[in-house]
Amino acid sequence: MSKITVQNVEKSYGGETLFSSLSFEAQPGMRLAVAGPNGTGKSTLLRILAGRTEPEGGSVVMSKGARVGYVAQELSGADLGEPLLGWVLSALPSWGDFWREWEQAVEARDEARLVKLSERQHRFEEQYGYNPEHKARAILSGLGFEEGDLSRRLEHLSGGWRERAKLARVLLQGADVLLLDEPTNHLDLEAVQWLEEYLLAFKGTLVFVAHDRVFLEHVGSHVLVLGLARPVLRQGSFSDFLAWMDENAEQRVREAAKLTARIDHEQEFIRRFRVKARKAAQAQSKLKKVEKLQDELDRLKGDALGGRAGRRLSFRLPEPPRGDKVAVNAVDLEFNYDSRHGRVLWPRLNFQIFRGRKIALVAPNGAGKSTLLKVLMGMLAPTHGYAKLGPATQVGYFSQHQTEILRPTGTVMGEMRRLCDPKCTEEQLMGVLGLFLLGEGYFERPVAALSGGEKSRLVMASLFLGRANLLILDEPTNHLDLETREGLVAALKDFEGTIFMVAHDRHLLAEVAEEIWSLGPEGLVQHHEGFEAYDAKRRAALAEARLGARREARKPEGVPAAQATANASAQAAPQPDDDEQGARRLSKEEKRKLADRRNALSRALKPLRDEYAKCEKDLERVLGEQGELEAKMNDPATYESGGDALAVNSQYREVSDWAEKLMERMAALEEQMAQVQAKMGADLDG
Repeated sequence: MSKITVQNVEKSYGGETLFSSLSFEAQPGMRLAVAGPNGTGKSTLLRILAGRTEPEGGSVVMSKGARVGYVAQELSGADLGEPLLGWVLSALPSWGDFWREWEQAVEARDEARLVKLSERQHRFEEQYGYNPEHKARAILSGLGFEEGDLSRRLEHLSGGWRERAKLARVLLQGADVLLLDEPTNHLDLEAVQWLEEYLLAFKGTLVFVAHDRVFLEHVGSHVLVLGLARPVLRQGSFSDFLAWMDENAEQRVREAAKLTARIDHEQEFIRRFRVKARKAAQAQSKLKKVEKLQDELDRLKGDALGGRAGRRLSFRLPEPPRGDKVAVNAVDLEFNYDSRHGRVLWPRLNFQIFRGRKIALVAPNGAGKSTLLKVLMGMLAPTHGYAKLGPATQVGYFSQHQTEILRPTGTVMGEMRRLCDPKCTEEQLMGVLGLFLLGEGYFERPVAALSGGEKSRLVMASLFLGRANLLILDEPTNHLDLETREGLVAALKDFEGTIFMVAHDRHLLAEVAEEIWSLGPEGLVQHHEGFEAYDAKRRAALAEARLGARREARKPEGVPAAQATANASAQAAPQPDDDEQGARRLSKEEKRKLADRRNALSRALKPLRDEYAKCEKDLERVLGEQGELEAKMNDPATYESGGDALAVNSQYREVSDWAEKLMERMAALEEQMAQVQAKMGADLDG
């Protein structure tokens, strides 16, 4: 296990100081959430910790021998030509090389080398698990990949899926220190929750950047906030940090009120006695005191808890015109892409979206959620059926790729004029841009110079002036920082129109969605309940499915059988007395030839028996661990901590799979030994 020590680190960008005198220590078991608005240096800090960027001052010290996991930004051309599973596994030392070395040592009867290789194997198993390939498959599956994806080359994956592949590779490496920058981007709901569970069971040091409020809350054990007058590090959840911020702000308000009262009192004395000769000197002294008090008040108002993190996106969407009772009516709606050879994305759908409802559409990635929204918008033509908007329905659409409608060479104000109703006045355009934190300093800035979050806010600002009564939203919080997300969630919650959205942001889903519609092979299932109730049912169903799988995995058939086969093989081996009796009937030359053949077969049998003995020893150890883990799984105390339960279940799956692999290998060795022994028996019979 390793720790990170950061001392007086300084970094600036474009002439603006991101942080200075930044010092903290991250210990093993610490899950440090780095928060703050976009542009405050969160990603830069991770690059500094990873050694990819040099600080302008200060130092970063890792424990000696620390293994650091950090997702690289780019894939090389050679990487893109690799199959997914092979590329992820290539991050680990080659197990194939290890077994070749083992076989060579057995053949050479190099006992010292075998001892060293056994120690090396134990280290590999401690570091990477009993079966790295299975672990890689489990991670890739957890992140949403299907079995058919594992042989696909990286160049055939989209950008979002490549990001998942890079994350899988880092998780497989078994790092002591994990540095993750927005790991929930490009993940659907199931993958985000899987990643949460994985990180909660991680025993090393984790430093991560995330704008997902629920992910921050669940995973972080400490919070480091940048963008303030000075960085602030606090132990506890993100909610604990916000409560501390509020308490600190209230304390500052009380102190400011006291200072203001003292200043007013001193100034009253100055006004009364400044012109009187006897009191003039005293009044002058109090004037200096007032100046000091005023400086103290100014410092208090601009305290460390001010700064850029104090910005808030706060607005209300305008009241929309009354729309139709049925905003959207879909009948026998079906769609398929030609490239998929006619395979439909979902069964024919029939549904209505009623006025004023706020509905979230959920499904794993690839189920066709975004495609359905595009069909509703008329951007894609259905292959069967239809979807119609009501005649009085005015729709506003936002997608995760909607920023592509912006012209890079246009200015912020120019794009607002282009995208909004020509009847909008300049005052309206400027006012709305200010609401979305794109004030006067942004008006003439080129779109190409904006960050991803700023582009998203610009598109939302244009959407704001459309006065739509139906909002169709596809991942509206992507690229937005935490503060902007909070403002958008509040605005959508108060919106008086209709909302149909796709999102994996659980805070947005919990706060805004009144109904959850799930899309899958069975079609569209409507859950007339909030997200938290839906998610609780979904998790319960998954837990039941996993429990059933564990019951199947616990069946120990095959172990006694393998051992019995080994015993039978040993008993079937030719005995020395029988060999001697057979040899007496042979001539001297025949005896010599037979001895040579038997020696050759014996040499062939020796490494097989040695490997079998090693597998048998490993199996005994693994089955012992399996029994210990089963005892923990049957202990109610294990489930008092979600992290402990997840870790135990994960270890049990690894151990069970490795036991199965060992038994398969032992069965193969038994067959090989039987073939060698059959040849020995044939020689004797001859």
